[in-house]
Amino acid sequence: MPSIPKTEMPGSTRERIGCAALAGAGACALLAIALGMPEPPEAPRWLGADDPTPRSGGTFVFHHESNVRSLDPHLAYDELSGMAIRLVFDGLLDYDHDAQLVPSLTETLPEIRDEGKTFRFRLRRGVRFHPMPGLPEGRELVAEDVRWSLLRLMSHDVGSPGFPFYAAIEGAPAYHAGEAEDVPGVRVLDRYTVEIRLSEPDQTFLNAMAMPFAYPVPRENYEHWGEEVRLHPVGTGPFIFEDWERGVQLTFVRNDAYWAGGERPDRMLYLENIARELATQRFRNGDIDAIHRLSSSDYRFFKRAPAWQPYVLEEPRGSVYGIGLNCEMEPFTNVHVRRAIAFALDREGWSRARGGRLMPAGQLLPPTIPGYDPELPSLQVFDLDRAREEMRLAGHPDGLPEPITVWVTGQDDTSRQYGELLQADLARIGIEVRLRNVSFAVYLTESGKPNTVPAMFTGWNLDFPDASNFLFLFDSSSIHPEHSENRVFYRNPEVDDLLARAKSETDRETRLALFRQANEIIAHDAPWAFLYYASTMEVWQPYVRGYRPHPVWSQDYRDLWLDLPRRRASAGLAGLGGGVPAARFPFPARPRDGRPR
Repeated sequence: MPSIPKTEMPGSTRERIGCAALAGAGACALLAIALGMPEPPEAPRWLGADDPTPRSGGTFVFHHESNVRSLDPHLAYDELSGMAIRLVFDGLLDYDHDAQLVPSLTETLPEIRDEGKTFRFRLRRGVRFHPMPGLPEGRELVAEDVRWSLLRLMSHDVGSPGFPFYAAIEGAPAYHAGEAEDVPGVRVLDRYTVEIRLSEPDQTFLNAMAMPFAYPVPRENYEHWGEEVRLHPVGTGPFIFEDWERGVQLTFVRNDAYWAGGERPDRMLYLENIARELATQRFRNGDIDAIHRLSSSDYRFFKRAPAWQPYVLEEPRGSVYGIGLNCEMEPFTNVHVRRAIAFALDREGWSRARGGRLMPAGQLLPPTIPGYDPELPSLQVFDLDRAREEMRLAGHPDGLPEPITVWVTGQDDTSRQYGELLQADLARIGIEVRLRNVSFAVYLTESGKPNTVPAMFTGWNLDFPDASNFLFLFDSSSIHPEHSENRVFYRNPEVDDLLARAKSETDRETRLALFRQANEIIAHDAPWAFLYYASTMEVWQPYVRGYRPHPVWSQDYRDLWLDLPRRRASAGLAGLGGGVPAARFPFPARPRDGRPR
């Protein structure tokens, strides 16, 4: 799914919580210095109750540095929205912590017939939707909900960016084009059984059925709210949506009737627009329970802070980031201009600028995805001589006559640093770069429209661990009037053919060979100038239990619990900063269990 790069593309720096009148964490830090306030503690200030028994209760607070776009799973397709959607909704299928498909709303994995073209799903009985207008007690999930939900996401009028994942369903293309009123490939067999038939085998169809696009939703809620349903989600998940103060925070409460049971927090509080430096300060003070996007200095702090090591995990992610170049807009209609930019990027220099945290990328597929080729013939590398030769072949040996505009999501020091690196690299081949700063939500909306965004910092996190989930970004069928995932509007019939053949290929090695060919062509054509693969560092408080970063879902907090009541760290940690009184720090710790602190 589309992502703000893990460490590189911050969101809004105008804080709405904490230093509400000051822009960004830097201003808050200056205020703290001016008031004589101490640095945040170097060790955890709060520990758990040391009770190994999971229990419900408390409020879990997490954040992102930009704003959530939508809570409609048929339309939302980004990391930030996905974090909230996973709290409210369930899918027919899900992934375990080994990235293997497992049943969720179904009793078992589906029965597969007709050589992989027919799938029969049997729902769990007694699963209930959350309360909704007109149904204060909710109602039971049935097979018709699955059928209606799939038809809605395949509707052309809805314009779901997820449609390409389901286009192999019999009758889906005609329905999507408005040429049919139904999809014969989706049939309700009885109250709890739905059958889906494909027109041809699709090796990723079950992965698609685990994606949020396929999460069942209740028709009544959509009929009540209309387009405003994105602000009023109703699902079957472990938490019920309560409130959304746009740009500030979203609130969810525990679903006591959740079909899967389990102990969880009473409330989940999702803070929006919290810059990473400020989020880290509040985390170290105990006011946020988990962080996942760190500045370089905060990254180095947690790498070397011994008291935090049991609560820190750093690992590579299935993600890739780069500069997207719109192939329908000048000067990027010229493949040689695009290739010149790809060869002009000093990826090792960018990594050094970020303390060595980035793995330079010269191709689309990350090393964790089968099909990645370290010896790719068309690998994008830093080579100024080749970049200048490409500029000559483009007809611009002395550089471009006009500046190019590159969209960046953010205005803090990190995005400024990356903009400056890009400007410096491209100046060497005579390309002047002008940066346009926008929010992540604006980027998602506008970059999905043709002839709108000429170039952009962009990134992709996997939806499922398969090369097709990256390569479809460059399939012409992923181009749409408003919600294109092919945001660079790249078209290549050879790539389309390779991906179409791989979709139904059952032999693994043949399928991977097709993916490698497509990967090589894309790197050569350079619709993206690939920059880096990111690793992520996540840190959580000692009293947060049951959390493990998920191999597929970003910041999947739905199954954790809080070891309450919290207790202050021992006096022995005072020398490490663990004894800083809460009243002296800018953001006082809030009560977690109803007791005054």
